Amino acid sequence: MIAGGLLAVLAALAPGRAEARCEDPLARLESVGPLLDGIGDIAGLKELYGLWGPECAWNAEAASVLTAILRRVDEHGLPPSAFLMDRLERGQRTDDVERDLLLTAAALRYAQVMRSGRIDLARLYGDVAIHRWSVGGAPELAAALRSGNLRHWLEALPPAQPEYGGLVQGLASYRALAARGGWPMLSLPDGKRSLKPDETSPLVPELRARLLIAGDIESADGTETFDADTVAAVRRFQARHGLLVDGIVGRDTLAALNVSAAVRAEQIALNMERWRFMSHAMPPTRIEVNSAAADAVVMRDGEVLFRMKTIVGTKVTPTPMLASAIMRVIVNPPWVVPHSIYRGEIAPAIARDPDYLRKHDMAWQGAHVVQAPGPGNALGRLKFEFPSPFAVYLHDTNAPSLFATENRFRSHGCIRVERPTELALHLLAPSGWSRERLETLIAAEETVAVPVGPPMPVVVAYWTAFVQPDGTVEFRDDIYGRDAALKAALESAAPRPPVFEASGDCGA
Repeated sequence: MIAGGLLAVLAALAPGRAEARCEDPLARLESVGPLLDGIGDIAGLKELYGLWGPECAWNAEAASVLTAILRRVDEHGLPPSAFLMDRLERGQRTDDVERDLLLTAAALRYAQVMRSGRIDLARLYGDVAIHRWSVGGAPELAAALRSGNLRHWLEALPPAQPEYGGLVQGLASYRALAARGGWPMLSLPDGKRSLKPDETSPLVPELRARLLIAGDIESADGTETFDADTVAAVRRFQARHGLLVDGIVGRDTLAALNVSAAVRAEQIALNMERWRFMSHAMPPTRIEVNSAAADAVVMRDGEVLFRMKTIVGTKVTPTPMLASAIMRVIVNPPWVVPHSIYRGEIAPAIARDPDYLRKHDMAWQGAHVVQAPGPGNALGRLKFEFPSPFAVYLHDTNAPSLFATENRFRSHGCIRVERPTELALHLLAPSGWSRERLETLIAAEETVAVPVGPPMPVVVAYWTAFVQPDGTVEFRDDIYGRDAALKAALESAAPRPPVFEASGDCGA
C-alpha cells in the first residue's frame, strides 16, 4: 500500500491541478538544496530542466512509476533512503515545485547508482584502473518523460549481465534464510580439532541440519556417524567457499559454516555494488580474472569457453582491479626483475651465494637484473601483455605445481595462469596460429612478440560472492580487505583513505 505522504505527492501532481504553483523549478534549486542533503545531482537537475523548460516535469503516472521502482531498491542491496524516498514520502509538507525537484533528483540518483555505483572504487581502493562511467542521465530522463517510456528506461538501468541477475536472486535467498533464523553455530566437542569421515560425534546431526538449510545436502536424517553422504555435502560446501576440499570439518571449514546468513547476504550486496561500478567494463567476450578466488574464465559472447586456476598477489602485494585489452603474446619472455624484488629477494640471495645470478640465468643489463628466457624463467614460456598503470600482466610459470596448492595468493601482483598454451592459442587463433607453430616457436627459445588481433578485453575483478550458471552461490574470503573498505565507505559519508597504493612490481 502506498504511504499517505506519497499519496499526497501523487494527488498534487495529478492532471487538472492548477499549474501556477509548478513553474520554473530551476529558480527554486537553492531553496530546495537542503532537502536533497548532498544526494541530489545539482548539475543534472540544471541540465534536465534546461532541456525541459520552465515547468514541472512529473505527472502522477510518472511519479507512481518511479516511486514503485525505488521502493524495490532493497532487492539490489540498496537502502531506499539513498534515493530520497524518506523525503518523497513527506511530500505533504512540500509544494509542487519542490516535489518535482525531489522526483528528478531521485531518478537521476537511481540512474547514477545503477550504472556506476554509489562509490567510486578507483578513489576508494587506490589500485583500480577502471574509470567510473559518466552517466549523463538527464537527456535520457527527459526523453523518457516526454515519450511516456519512463518505466522501460528505469528497468534497463541495472547491470544486464546474468552474473548480476544471479546475485539479485542470491541476495533474496540469503535474506530469506536470515529471516527464518539462519542456522545455529556449530562447535567441535571439547578436545577435538576436526571431524573426519567415518567418525562418530554429536556434532554430525547438527552439521547435517546446517548443510540442509543452505542446500548442500538433501536430508538431515541419519546417525551420529559422519557418513559418506554428509562427507560429500561437506565437500560441496568446501568447494563453493574456496576451501580445501577434503571432507574434513577442521578450523577453516567450521569458521565458514558459522558465518551467518545475514553476513552472507551483506557480502552479496557488496559484490553487487562492485558489479554496478564495473558493469560497463565487462564485455560479453573477455578474459576475466577473479583475484578473490584466484581463478579465471575465458568467455565468448557471454558463454564460458574454459576456466583455469591462477596465482595472484599476496595480502601485502595485492593484484589490482583493472580493465584493459591484451595486445600481444610474448613467446619466451625475459624477466626484468623489479627493483623492489631485487632489494627484497635477489640481493639477500646474492649475499648468501655470490653465484646466485649465474645459477638462475640472470645478469645485469644496465640498471636492471634480467633473467634470460628458458625453462627456469619466472615468467615461464608465455607472457600476455596489456596496457596498465600497474605494470602487471598474465603469464606462464616455471612452477606449475603451485596451482594444486590451497594457497594461490603468492605473487607480487601479476597473474600466473594454469593453461597458458590454451590461452595463447585462443588469442592467436584469429591469426591462424596452430599448436604446432606455437610449440616450435617456444622450443627455439628466442623472444618473439606476437600481436593479438583483435585485442582481447581482459578484466581483473574482485568477487567474494558470485553465482554459477546453475544458481549455486559461491563465497570467498575478503583477502584484500576490499569488502571491509567498501562497507565502511557505504556506511559513512566521510572520505575513506585508499586501501592500497598503486604500484607496479612484476617487472617488464
